Amino acid sequence: MSKRRIQKNSRVVFIGLLVTLLLAAGEGCADKALRRTPTEEPSPFYDDHIATVRIVMKDEDWSSCLTDAFAEQYVPADFWFDDELVPDVGVRPKGNSSLGQTIGWGSPRIPMAIDFNLFNRARTFRGLKKVFLNNGWSDPTLIREVIAYEVFAQMDIPTPRASIVDVWVNDTHLGVYTMAEAIDQTFISRHFTDVNGNLYKPDVMAARLNWTEIDNERWRASKFYVEPTEYNEDLIINLGGGRLLDILRALDEQESVVSYEPSPPVEGNIFRGLPPVRFPSDYVDAMALKTNENNPDYSALFHFLEILNNEPDETFMTEIEKVLDVDEVLRFLAASVCIVHLDNYIGIGHNNYLYEAKGKFHILPWDLNMAFGTFNCGFDRERLINYYIDEPTGGPVASYPLVNRLLSQQPYMDTYHRYLQELLDGPFAIDTIISRVDKFAELVRPYAEVDTEMFYSFSDCQRCLDEDLRPPDIFIGWMAGGATPQMPWLGLKESACLREKLGVNNPWELWTRELTPEVLKGIESCLTEKTYSLFLQNMFGPLKAPQPPRQPGFGPNAHGLKAFIIDRHKSIQEQLDGKRPSSAGDGSGNGAIYGMCAETITLIMPAPP
Repeated sequence: MSKRRIQKNSRVVFIGLLVTLLLAAGEGCADKALRRTPTEEPSPFYDDHIATVRIVMKDEDWSSCLTDAFAEQYVPADFWFDDELVPDVGVRPKGNSSLGQTIGWGSPRIPMAIDFNLFNRARTFRGLKKVFLNNGWSDPTLIREVIAYEVFAQMDIPTPRASIVDVWVNDTHLGVYTMAEAIDQTFISRHFTDVNGNLYKPDVMAARLNWTEIDNERWRASKFYVEPTEYNEDLIINLGGGRLLDILRALDEQESVVSYEPSPPVEGNIFRGLPPVRFPSDYVDAMALKTNENNPDYSALFHFLEILNNEPDETFMTEIEKVLDVDEVLRFLAASVCIVHLDNYIGIGHNNYLYEAKGKFHILPWDLNMAFGTFNCGFDRERLINYYIDEPTGGPVASYPLVNRLLSQQPYMDTYHRYLQELLDGPFAIDTIISRVDKFAELVRPYAEVDTEMFYSFSDCQRCLDEDLRPPDIFIGWMAGGATPQMPWLGLKESACLREKLGVNNPWELWTRELTPEVLKGIESCLTEKTYSLFLQNMFGPLKAPQPPRQPGFGPNAHGLKAFIIDRHKSIQEQLDGKRPSSAGDGSGNGAIYGMCAETITLIMPAPP
């Protein structure tokens, strides 16, 4: 090793040790993987009033959060919760579509992560190390997420707590957000006695769990494999509060580290509201290990996947219960099916965590802002209401082994049916859940009425409690994974104009261009009004849609919340009673053939030979 390299590493290690000395001592460890009864400090997640969250930071840091949001870089700030101060926290933009669409919308109402622990390992906020502030970009009612989390929690599934808050940054009133508890080491400590296990947040490529170690090795040997970006190992070491790299960035101390050589960030298209896309290097990379990153061990994961996918039917029940909390998964599936949450495992195939302790896996719900059919996989309202309970998958059942292998065993199917009935009679009972909707709607109403940054009008916020926000039209569902409206063939005159002004033959060739106002003006001058309207729909979606409502994200497809719940309750009961089909009967699941739940789309990249 060169002398220069040794000096580089020495300096990084010195800084790491210095930061470590400033951080408090680590937590002890438990020796059993049993579930823990949560005990905590007074909860900040209220259901009887709305707290005010004020984030105070330098103006230039807030400006950086907005102008360079896709970097998701922490900045220092103070956090006020009503009159309670937590100083020196880390704040950063967060999210995928919710962040990208907000930036494209030109709104300051970005979703944010608040890390109380980043600069001081001993610091927490009422026992929490991190919370997320979600901006309601896809939910006109602003309450879907808290209601959905309650449904999972009442089925005795380890579930993040959530509540409605009113958010300010400096003197900017951002409005009504959902504050959600992070699934992290602190969350694990609240729910499990073994806090030393592996926590995964699997992304689409790997999240359906329909792969094994052999598949991963084949992928790595294929032409599709790309070596992951390498950082200096000293910089990405986790110091307890966070990675040294993140701490140094937040403190604007990058240049103090001689070996700081980050790869160029992947840029999103801010003008069109598209976040950066990062393709994982392999299945293991896509599993996104969140704990024990400094010393990863995937042997338990590979063992679990082998049993899940390849164990013979005769021994499957015996072996799977050794490596998976099956009863918990059946409750998770039942809750997901009740609220038609297709932005999780049963639809697109992600947005849940897996926690493994002593070789046994648990499933944890996450990111419920598009529950109750808002993320629709291209299904119209009738198909969402009658979403099959016995083939509860957006695509072929065989691609979802947690559904396929478990529900093919009659004892598990019977238990799953029992949990569905338990939901219908309990947390999802009409009187019970509608009263919760009414309670949260009443809490939100006065805040929503003065929320000038909300993505929807106040009247739409109220209307969507009972009525579908937008009546069906030719664009129904497209933004939420449905079929995209197709461009018509251009006439000779239109094509000639585009060639002359922009050097292209049709609007699709403009997909990768920066569509500045000048470029858009040139396109508009070449196309008919109808064709230009379709062009805007394809390029921008509701973000720039010429027809009302001019709203971002999935919200224009939101169904009336209470009406949806009532109709869904009736359909599930009829399916359980045999009065309505509960499956397609051919293994096709609910049969999404277009959009984000389709098999050919959600795999992201083709499988290696």
